[in-house]
Order: sequence, then structure tokens, then C-alpha cells
Amino acid sequence: MNIEVFPDDITVAREAACFIAATARAAVAERGRFVMAVSGGKTPWIMLSNLIKEEVPWKNVHIFQVDERIAPSGSADRNLTHLQESLLSHVPLPPEQIVAMPVEEIDSEAAAKKYAHLIESTTGFPALFDLVHLGLGPDGHTASLIPRDTVLNVIDRDVAITGVYQNHKRMTLTYPILNRSRKILWVVTGKEKTEALSHLLNRDASIPGGIVQQNQATLFADAAALGSLDLSIWKKHPRTVGIASDHGGFELKEELVKRLQFLGYCVTDFGAPALVPDDDYPDYIIPLSNALSKGVIDRGIALCGSGVGVTVCANKVKGVRAALIENHFSAKQGVEDDHINLLCMGGRTMGLEVAWDLLHTFLQSNYSHAERHLRRLSKVDAISQ
Repeated sequence: MNIEVFPDDITVAREAACFIAATARAAVAERGRFVMAVSGGKTPWIMLSNLIKEEVPWKNVHIFQVDERIAPSGSADRNLTHLQESLLSHVPLPPEQIVAMPVEEIDSEAAAKKYAHLIESTTGFPALFDLVHLGLGPDGHTASLIPRDTVLNVIDRDVAITGVYQNHKRMTLTYPILNRSRKILWVVTGKEKTEALSHLLNRDASIPGGIVQQNQATLFADAAALGSLDLSIWKKHPRTVGIASDHGGFELKEELVKRLQFLGYCVTDFGAPALVPDDDYPDYIIPLSNALSKGVIDRGIALCGSGVGVTVCANKVKGVRAALIENHFSAKQGVEDDHINLLCMGGRTMGLEVAWDLLHTFLQSNYSHAERHLRRLSKVDAISQ
């Protein structure tokens, strides 16, 4: 993630407007249009007011909403109300290219499906925004992806309805469409955001914002939000993954590949390409492990019936640190403390949902580089010398 820190929220808003305008011009020059989704918030309204002053090819711009409270038209609680006041009433944007969330419709679930189709009608399938603007709440929420809400588990829809949060249900974009976007712009200001920002930078899955992919992201923050955080500890979040399995984990592999691809990961499937009851796991795990060792992929997933065989096999390849994982603590601490880069699981020992949760934790965790762990791993590395 590219990170820019500015003295105050006014400067953040101005620079963010410049960033959006430049991205719009580049998108129109390359693809003939610019499709953006915007969030609400005090600083974003200032940002959009600044966008009025920028050179933007408005006739080729399409604006969607990231989220919206289910409230009457014109309500001060509606993001659309502020969006119209700060930007839409001041620029020559064709009315049909401003696509508001249909939160006034009686059937909110049907309205969410309708909005997803509206996005697809503009961007194609699967829906793909050129830029999504996101904010970060003190509790770590982004869009209306709210802590402990069931909306966090939605991976089969691009738009969903939340539970009640701050007196309103909401319509929101979900992780799949956010993570597929070409660019994400985070705008984070205020000292009350410092703790949440630290979790975001560490890709901490304990906050909703930490699950949003970061390879395509830019963060604009003010000095107050940054506080005393040390940006040097930020580390790249893996986006390219490899997966392999023999017959014992084949069905689980196929389902995990679908979910990873839907969330925007670049997945290389090392096999098996088909279910062959008497195949041998080394034939698939060794190519996967070699690719991981050479840096072709960032992380790996290996499956067999129990997960034991693939673990033994993968650890024969230098540079691979594989572990059989069966609980969340090990999935997280194994990466943070022991720097594992290959997750091994048993296709016959756990169900899809458990395996998916463990995989998600594994991919969202990062090596801490703490001195004690560096010391211990150096001793482990010395064993093979």
C-alpha cells in the first residue's frame, strides 16, 4: 500500500481530490470512462468539494456509492444528501451517471441485488471499479462492513444489507467487489483513528478494514491519525497464492480456488487437475513448493487427506516453511512468529467453512520480524547448513 501523510485533514482532502482527478483522467484516456464508488464522512465531503476545482472529464465519469443508510430521501443521515451538496450539484455530470443506492425501496434485499446489477451494467461482469474511496471508523469498520455483523461473511454478493448500526440498517458494497477494484483510496484523519489505523496497516483481520486487499491501495492520512505509529514496520500483504492437492483434498481445493479468485487473489493451481483416486501428492506439492521457494507466489496452500503427507513433503524444499494447521491461533501465530509460508490442511479432517476461515487468517497474517523470532529462526536455518 502506498502511504502519504499530510499535516492536517484539509491538506489530506485537497491531495485526495488531486489523486482522484488524476486517476479519472488516466482511466478515461485508457478505457474511455472512469467508474468510482464514494463513501461518506466529514473529510470526504471536503475532498469532493475540492474535486470541483480539478480537471475531471465529467462526461465520462460514473459515480456509485460505497454504502448508504436506509433512510428517507433528503435525510441528513443519507450519504447521498451530502454527496449532492458537496459535489453533484456543482459539476456537469450527466444525471444518469450518478447511481444512488436504492435504499428507499421496501424490499431492501431485492434492492441490493438491483444495485449490483446496475454496477455490472456499467462495468461489465464481474463488476470492477476503477477507484473505490474508503474511510476508516475508530472501531475499524469501513464502508458499512461493521464489526461482528454477518455482512462480513458475505462472499457471494457484491452488495448486501447490514444489521442495525448507529440506528440504521445499511446497504453496502462487500469484500469481493472492493477487493476486485483497480484502485482503493483510503482517507483517514483524526487522532481517534490511530488505533484502527495501526490495525489496518498490519492487515489485522480483527477489524473489518484489515480484510480489504492492499496491493492496489493508497492511503492518505493526517499527522493526527498517524500519531506515533512507525510506518517502517508496514509489510506487503500477499496477493498471489498457489494451491495443490492430491485426491484426498481435491474437492476442498476446488472450492477454495473459487473463493480466493472471487476475492481478487491471483491463484495458481498446481493440481491435481482432476480427481484421480490413486495419484501421489509429491507430484503436485513439489512444483508448488519450488514456486514458493523461488518467489513466484507469495503464499501456498497444500492439501491431502490428513495434511500430514504434504507437510512432510513441502518442508523438504529449501525456503519453504510448511505447517499443518487446524486452529486459528496456529494459523495466525504460525505466520507472525514462525514465518510459515505454506498452509497445510486435511481434506478429510475438516469442512469447507473451517478450512476457509483458517486460510483467510493465514493470508491476512504477516511475519512480525520481532528480534526473538528472528533469532530462533536463524537457529532453525542453521540446522540444514
